[in-house]
Amino acid sequence: MEEVEAETDVPAETDVLAVVAEVRSELVEVLYSNPDERLQHLYHLAGPEALERIQSVADRNERISNLVDHFSAEPSACTLFVQMACMECELPLHLETRLLSVAGDPRANHDEETPGHPDPELINHQLDEEVLQRPAKRQRIDMESYITAVKNTLLQKFEQVTQGVARAVQLDKARVSLQHRTPSKQRDRAERAPLPQEGEEGGVEDVVTVESLLSSLSQSRLTVLLGPAGSGKTVLMHCAGQRWAHGELPNFHLLFLLEFRQLNLVTRELSLRELLFLFFPLPDDHNHAHGHAYTEEEEGGEAVLAFMLENPEKVCVIFDGYDEFRSKFTPWKPDTIWDPRHPLSVLELFSGLCSGRILLGCSVLVTCRPRNTVDLPDSDVMGVLLGFDRQQVKEYAEEYFRGTGHGEGPIHYLLANRHILTMCYVPSLCHLCCVCLDHLFSHGPHPPLQLPDTVTQVYLQILTTFLSRVPEGGAAGRALGEGRAPPPLQRYRAVLRRLCQLAMQGLDDSSIVFCAQDVPSDLLDFATKAGLLSQFELTREDGSRGMGCAFIHLAMQEFLGALHLMTSEGVDEPQLRRKLNLKTRWATRTDPKTVFADTLHLYVCGLTAPACMPHLAQLVGGGREQVQKRQGVVLKILSSFASSTHLTGPKLVELCRCAHETQDVPLAGVVGARPSFELRNIHLTPVDMDALDFVISAAGRRIGLDIAGCSMAMECLQALPSCIDYLIFRSRKYGDAFAGVLSGILPRLPTLRRFELVCGSLKEAGAAKLASALESCPEIAELNLSDNNLRDGGLRKVLEVLPRLTSLCSVSLGKNGCSLKGVLTLLEKMAVCPSIRAVQIDCQKRMSKIEVSFFKRSESLSAQEGGTPITGRTVSLWNCYLTVENMNTLCQILARCPDLSVIDLSGGRWADNGLQVLVDSLRTLTVSKEIVLNRSTVSLDGLLVLTRSLTVSPCMYAVDARLQESMQVSVLFSPEAQRHTPGMSTAKRIPKRLRLVACGLRPANLSRLCDTLRDCPTLELLDVSGNALGNKGLKQLLDFLPWLSAIREIDVSRNAVTMEGVLLLAGTLCTCRSLHEVEVSLGDKKTLVMKFHSIGRRQSEESQEVTSPVENGLHLNKKFSLTHSDVQPSSIDKLCGKLAQCPGMLELNLSHSSLGDVSIKRLLKHLPGLTALQLLDVSHVQMSTEGALLLVRSLIDCQRVKAVELRPQGEAFIKFHQIKAEQVTCKLTQYQLTCGNVEKLSEILQQCSRISDLDLSGNLLRDEGVQCFMEFLPELQISSSVKLHDNRLTLTGVLCLVNSITVCKRVVAVEVSLGMEEKYLIRFIQDEDNGKALSLRECYLRTVHLQKLSDILQNCPRLVRLELCCNTLQNEGLQILQRSLARLPSLQILGIRKNGLRAQVIEDLLKELGCPTNQLEIRVEEPWIREEAAVQLVSRCLELNSNIRKIRANKSTVSITLDKDASRDYSMMATSTLSLVKSIGLVDCALRGQHLHFLHFIKQKCPLLQELDLSHNSISREGAEFLSSTLPALANLRRLRLESKQTSEVGVKILTQGLSQCHSLESLSLAHHVINDEGATALARTLPKLQHLRAIDLSCCSILTAAGSHDLVRGLGQCASLEDISLDSVKLDAEGIMYLATGLRSMASLRRLILNKITMTTGSSEQGGGAIMDLLQSLEGFQQMEEIELDEVRMGDCGVQELVRHLRSWQRLRRISLSENCMSDVGGEMLVEALGHCTALEEIILSSNSLVASATKLGLVLPMLTRLRVLHLVKIGTPELTGLAASLGHCVCVEEVSLAWNDCEDAVAVKLAQVLPQCQKLKSLDLECNKISSVGAEKLAKSLRSCPSVEVVRLWKNRVTNEVAERLQAEEPRLNFSST
Repeated sequence: MEEVEAETDVPAETDVLAVVAEVRSELVEVLYSNPDERLQHLYHLAGPEALERIQSVADRNERISNLVDHFSAEPSACTLFVQMACMECELPLHLETRLLSVAGDPRANHDEETPGHPDPELINHQLDEEVLQRPAKRQRIDMESYITAVKNTLLQKFEQVTQGVARAVQLDKARVSLQHRTPSKQRDRAERAPLPQEGEEGGVEDVVTVESLLSSLSQSRLTVLLGPAGSGKTVLMHCAGQRWAHGELPNFHLLFLLEFRQLNLVTRELSLRELLFLFFPLPDDHNHAHGHAYTEEEEGGEAVLAFMLENPEKVCVIFDGYDEFRSKFTPWKPDTIWDPRHPLSVLELFSGLCSGRILLGCSVLVTCRPRNTVDLPDSDVMGVLLGFDRQQVKEYAEEYFRGTGHGEGPIHYLLANRHILTMCYVPSLCHLCCVCLDHLFSHGPHPPLQLPDTVTQVYLQILTTFLSRVPEGGAAGRALGEGRAPPPLQRYRAVLRRLCQLAMQGLDDSSIVFCAQDVPSDLLDFATKAGLLSQFELTREDGSRGMGCAFIHLAMQEFLGALHLMTSEGVDEPQLRRKLNLKTRWATRTDPKTVFADTLHLYVCGLTAPACMPHLAQLVGGGREQVQKRQGVVLKILSSFASSTHLTGPKLVELCRCAHETQDVPLAGVVGARPSFELRNIHLTPVDMDALDFVISAAGRRIGLDIAGCSMAMECLQALPSCIDYLIFRSRKYGDAFAGVLSGILPRLPTLRRFELVCGSLKEAGAAKLASALESCPEIAELNLSDNNLRDGGLRKVLEVLPRLTSLCSVSLGKNGCSLKGVLTLLEKMAVCPSIRAVQIDCQKRMSKIEVSFFKRSESLSAQEGGTPITGRTVSLWNCYLTVENMNTLCQILARCPDLSVIDLSGGRWADNGLQVLVDSLRTLTVSKEIVLNRSTVSLDGLLVLTRSLTVSPCMYAVDARLQESMQVSVLFSPEAQRHTPGMSTAKRIPKRLRLVACGLRPANLSRLCDTLRDCPTLELLDVSGNALGNKGLKQLLDFLPWLSAIREIDVSRNAVTMEGVLLLAGTLCTCRSLHEVEVSLGDKKTLVMKFHSIGRRQSEESQEVTSPVENGLHLNKKFSLTHSDVQPSSIDKLCGKLAQCPGMLELNLSHSSLGDVSIKRLLKHLPGLTALQLLDVSHVQMSTEGALLLVRSLIDCQRVKAVELRPQGEAFIKFHQIKAEQVTCKLTQYQLTCGNVEKLSEILQQCSRISDLDLSGNLLRDEGVQCFMEFLPELQISSSVKLHDNRLTLTGVLCLVNSITVCKRVVAVEVSLGMEEKYLIRFIQDEDNGKALSLRECYLRTVHLQKLSDILQNCPRLVRLELCCNTLQNEGLQILQRSLARLPSLQILGIRKNGLRAQVIEDLLKELGCPTNQLEIRVEEPWIREEAAVQLVSRCLELNSNIRKIRANKSTVSITLDKDASRDYSMMATSTLSLVKSIGLVDCALRGQHLHFLHFIKQKCPLLQELDLSHNSISREGAEFLSSTLPALANLRRLRLESKQTSEVGVKILTQGLSQCHSLESLSLAHHVINDEGATALARTLPKLQHLRAIDLSCCSILTAAGSHDLVRGLGQCASLEDISLDSVKLDAEGIMYLATGLRSMASLRRLILNKITMTTGSSEQGGGAIMDLLQSLEGFQQMEEIELDEVRMGDCGVQELVRHLRSWQRLRRISLSENCMSDVGGEMLVEALGHCTALEEIILSSNSLVASATKLGLVLPMLTRLRVLHLVKIGTPELTGLAASLGHCVCVEEVSLAWNDCEDAVAVKLAQVLPQCQKLKSLDLECNKISSVGAEKLAKSLRSCPSVEVVRLWKNRVTNEVAERLQAEEPRLNFSST
């Protein structure tokens, strides 16, 4: 823009008229927008006549147009008009400037008078007044002067910045990679995750010039220009300012260039106007232009501010170097309103301008390094400044070296050295490299052979070069001494180290700019002369100017800082470690701000290179040790980084850069020794790639390189290493040019196995080059060129190469704009290329998926050589539109493709005739698995056409179709059929199925379908659910059944079938012999399924005569289910009428339905006529209580009913007997029965004489209902029991229930519990009357209740058993109860447990009872009966009642037996105080030695004592002495049990002293004692003296030595009269066992032998085995043996064989236990066969042996063991126990069965569930640690309902989910899923 002078006297007349004519239309439009009051002065200028003519025009726009035309005729009048318009009206600046430039100063003198116009002097006066009254208008006129000042400032800065630049800056040559970006959602996540800054795939990228970028600035609010350090951003921005100053950016009237390095110095708050004037002040003469008394700030600042506020779109602000800004961008607060005159911080002003909150509409350009933009707001345009390419490097070098006299030498070296060339792609490094080469070539025509290899070495060379340029003679630069000058680093060592310290200080303080006065003058002078520091003018925040300095480049400052770290004596190792870390190129908003280029760590690493050592030594003055130490620290740190496996891509690149800078090959090898490098979404430079090549080459191994989404120049490809395993590119920037360069690189990659170039711009030409190049990669296995622009031509080029790539496994070519023609070309390639395994094509979204996979090379070669043929080829062509012609072509191609497995045409669109083409082609296709047509346009007619193929295609066995909802259609083929000879006979042999679900089938369509199926005799499954067949279609289908001879299932669900159709099914069930089950649900699911026995198929497949229906039994078991339905009475009549004709066994399921009372009555009416009915299932049926009572009436109406079980929610049924049920059970639970209901129920039950069990639990009967029922109870003929659990009774109801024992003669027992689980049970007399029993538990009995209970007891003369457990008894009523008990002559057992009774009450009870008429056993359990209290209680009882025959305390329970004949037997003692007791026991009562003082009482008062049991107490030496002194006085003692918990080693020895005098002793137990050698010897001497000893128990005794055990066993062997020996877990060696065997041979009467876990402590295994065999041989002749246990003696099969030899003669054997005996099937089968002869067996325990086949044989033997009670087969090594489980049904006495730890599955559980009801005495079933699932557990739970005796079924550690386990345990508490 030309500069316009501030004052113009007389404008050129022609210019005024010409300009006004040019801008006329805009001027009229602008004047029209001003109000009329501002136009009045303009109207008055026209004169009266013209004014009248103009104002006569009505239209305002036309009126203004006439006004302008009036003044456009004469120049002087036009000038006055323009000047007045500029003063009065609001005009845009550009228009006002243009007009004033030709009209001149509005206050100029107008001496000439224009005809028809006012006096010129008057006009001048008016204009002067206007100017004085409107200063803003005058200031706008002066804008040009400020614009000129801004331009001059920018021009001056441009000259300063470009000093020393080798060539002129060319904006049209500088390239920018533009990314027009939408607001990124990733910005919102920047606080949490790294945000990739470069190479992102989210933006659309173009490469433009900087000139184009600047030209488009006005079109965007915020533009961000990125570039690495040294890329020339600052120079380009100053060049932009210079271009604007020269008028080359006309879109802006004002352009401000602000540098952040200067803004860092501004710390106070400024307004926008103050900030701009601080760096772009007004011209000095502005204040004197017009002589008015306005200050500079008021008149100039307001003018600029007003202009910017009115015209923000004409303003551009450039912020250069945001990365150097010390603050971080902070978003403008939404509620903040900007005040133009309010001062703000620099950060706030910057944030407001960037976010559009300040000067909305202005254009802002920010330059920055890439990683520092993360906290900036979203920009409209983001550009990445690209560096030099090879050509630009050459041009720059030619320009630099022009005129230097070096010729082409430097340029040749620069371009030939790849390491140097890659550095030169960064412009600043290119300049420095040129300086370096200039210096090297200045010393001779040829530089040194070794040029710098790293950036660090380049900077060392540059530093040396710059120091060499320092003029000689200065204090700092004078040579040391005379002679040859030392090297520059040594020469300037002192001052250079000071300069390095200054650089490091700036790095630590984040200072780039230093004030000149803060740097020593000599240092500043030296660094300036050396070119290391540059000086420039600084603008301080107060507006003053000063000098500042900065290093020539940030990288130079960091390099000098690195020199300081490596050479300074003041730097220690921790400081060095803190400075050395890997930088990421991904940044987050939370990262700390840094103003430097983050290359310090690279230079520190680079200084460890061997080539740098001489330079560092010069700098430190020869201190090599210090330098080497620091170099070692750096390498150690880098090695730790290299061992990390969690480095991100950016950090991995930085590590490679560091390793490359060190030039340390071992370190680089460690860095490169990783399987892959994932470098995604970052900008890769040639320097990065050079470093990457260095580390990968050093590793010497294959490696994967994933640089997907990375931005990189094509020059980077030259650095790709040769040992790459896979290579991945992903970017739209990669097109044919990139492919052309890459195709020249690929042949150099012989190990390449996988190649991907996706999401690029590759076309046919590039694809052809790449495909051709890949032929030179012999190991290429995976190729991915997806999401490019290959189209059909490119696809063909790739396909041509595929057969020649012999190692290829997969190819991906999707999203390449290919057409169907290209796809068919690919399929043709498959037909001729047998190595192709599968082709997958998705025709949507530019053929989004095209993938080809190949067979392994070994498979292909094997097939070609006649080996295993290739099978399993698949073709997937999805979402494709196919015409008839296309379909025909496709089928022809597929017919030529052999060995197809799957053809998937899902999503296809075609007409029915297209489908007909496919069906017609089926015979020609070789498909082994299926054809898929999901989501395709198949109509119902087309589907029927497809169905026809079932009858004509020999290999097709199924059609599965669903046309509605999610459309699915598939045609299935049989691979077995393809191995047969094709033909119709083969097709008939293949079972076929047809599913036409939700296809809109109607009866008319069904006719066509049936016609088709007539020719398909092997159809097994027909599913036509979800259609619209209705009753009519169902009838058609039923009529068609005779033609479906092989059918097994027909599904007609959801077909609008009504009850009429259901009746049709019922009739068909009775008439069709193969139909055995009908499932109908008229609820939400609308289920209707028919199941058949396939008679026809059996006839066709088997060439044998088929039995008749009655003989084969196929029709004898039939089931009809009508669930989830509202069954009306009329339907019941019709349904039962149909089912009455059923000839076989029938189940009728009406579960989950609704039955009204009338319907139930109709059902009951028909029950007698349903002679085939076996089960009526009414589970979960909605019925009233009256309806339930009606069903109970079936007990009377139908004699075949054997069980009625009803509940409102849950399983409910009526079971029938074939002829007549002798006994019936009735269970009516969980109803809310009123008294009226109870009366009706009782009246019904009175009429049935066959009831065995009645269960009325959970009916909320309460007291009233129970009382009502009790009135009817005597009349009811119930044979077994009545349950009334959970009926909310109080004690009133309970006593009413108890009273039944007196009012009903047939009641023999009443059990009552008012605990958490209410239980009320009444039992009736069955076989013989043994008296009555009463049990009361957990009742709170007050006196009144005890009185009533006493009355009841008095009225029950035959009461033999009374249990009172856990009750609360009031003391007042206890005496009443005691007296009542004393008057019960028939009472035999009295149990009083945990009732809170004191000792006194028990004593009073014994007094009251006195001498009973019958033998009476009293059991009292209270927690206080322990220790001394137990001793005192026993003693006191013996004192109070001399009729006690037996008294025993066990833990906290005392059992007392009173004998009615005791005094009669001992009449001579009637008058004495002696006790007649014969048995005393204090077992496990926590007794100690001091408690045995009561033995003196026993000795004196109990002369008839025969049994004394003090087991499981801690009898010490003191107790042993007490006992030993007492024993001689007990002359009649026969049984003594002293099983010990804790005893002394000498206890047995002391006891033998007393035992030796017990000549009548028959049984002795000393189990769990510790016996020393002396005790063993003493006991061995004592035992033979006990002539009457028959049984001895020494189980678990610890005999301290082998000698002691030998003595004891030898003594035991002398007891020839022994019948019972227990030596369980006694440690015996082989010699001891042989002594035992010898002793056993002398015992002829042995009946019981327990020898478990006999452990050999010495000797060899052969000796032990021989001893065991000798022991087993000694068992011969024991004909009276009843029980034998030989667990864990490891007898093996040989020992079992020896044992079996004796077993056959042991006819009295009741128990055998042989667990863990190393037994296999060899011995197991012999043992099982022998057990079959032991018919008296009650317990068999064979756990932990390997009995695989033996278990099956045992199942055959068990039915012969009719007395068997216990069977343990834990961990026997086989899950096949189904047969054994079935045999348990014959073991009617079995009580305990364990099959745990056998991995049994559901089959065993199901079989057990079937036989459990037959095991009427079973209490425990252990199935832990098996593989039973929820299915088996459900069956067991269901079976337990028929097993009242079972107490627990253990299912821990099975395959039952926690959820199912909790549910089942809630339903059936006897199921235990825990480990306890």
